[in-house]
Amino acid sequence: MNIRYELAPQLKLYDSIGLEWVPHLMFTQTSNFRSEIVNTDCCGLRFNEKPNLNQSIFDEKITGKKSVLIGGSTAFGVGSSSDQKTISSLLSNSPDYHFYNLGGRAFNGFQELILYQSLVGKLNGIEKIVIFSGLNDLYFFNGMNFDDNFIGPFFFGKQFSDGMNRGNLSPLRALAKLLLGSLISDKVNWNNITKRQLLKYIFDPPFRRELNNTTPNHKTHITLEGIVLRNLSLWSAISNGLGVKVYYFLQPFLGWGKDPSKEEQKIIEFIDSNTRKFPSHTIMNNMKSLDQYYSYQKLLKTCCDKLKIDFFDCNQMLKENSTKTDWLFVDRSHMNDDGNNLLSNYIGAKIE
Repeated sequence: MNIRYELAPQLKLYDSIGLEWVPHLMFTQTSNFRSEIVNTDCCGLRFNEKPNLNQSIFDEKITGKKSVLIGGSTAFGVGSSSDQKTISSLLSNSPDYHFYNLGGRAFNGFQELILYQSLVGKLNGIEKIVIFSGLNDLYFFNGMNFDDNFIGPFFFGKQFSDGMNRGNLSPLRALAKLLLGSLISDKVNWNNITKRQLLKYIFDPPFRRELNNTTPNHKTHITLEGIVLRNLSLWSAISNGLGVKVYYFLQPFLGWGKDPSKEEQKIIEFIDSNTRKFPSHTIMNNMKSLDQYYSYQKLLKTCCDKLKIDFFDCNQMLKENSTKTDWLFVDRSHMNDDGNNLLSNYIGAKIE
């Protein structure tokens, strides 16, 4: 029995929604998806629902004040029972105000930037940018090697890298890499190595040492601090260049500001007992350290203060405005309708 589906039936649909590969952004949600719970436009962006009206950035009839909500899957609304119960829709309850939902499932902070810049031509007249984010970048810091590239890691990056590299190799080199890759230094360039060099590398230790010592293997040594400062600096540049106010809200994580309710505890226990089905939650379980939370919150606030971006911590808000009996999370990071309602009220009050 899947206790997640029993307590929050809408999660079954969210688990079934696919992704589409797109240029630059890497992927987005399935476009033009239709259901009673989730609906997306031609870019895979979720509709904001008002009475008798579903709105996306491509709706030319939208009037009044317009702003955007940026983030990952929690901003997208994973866990909500309908389009009408997402944070962006709840922020749009006023007839004169509209928040576009630019949340992307599994997006890191840099992908959030790319999405906004890709659509900036459709976002004329935007007054406010609300970034509701933070967990995915911290997730990578806990579970992936930041030396992989100069951009930083992203979800499904291994599938993309394997596919690209496999396609560039000749059949013989691809077979050699498959059979010998675990035995040979990552400094070896599989696209250029000859058969003679490959044999010498395996059977000639002096040659192997020489190749390892002379082959460049530059590392970018990208860090969590570097990623945070880079992303926020770019948001600051957008804010200054377009005259748009930017706010940063560190999204909530179960255990940082709120103790689990009985429903939340049941879901977490189910997830933790099915690590093969939910491999990402092994890393997320490691993120519940309060020392790590305080350090990350301090890093974000310091960078935001330096760049004159207003910073708010939703975890502190939940700590002060919820109890252990309140059921707000459907896992460690996604919210149900009550959680989204509490967050939208908090965000709305802070950006007024």
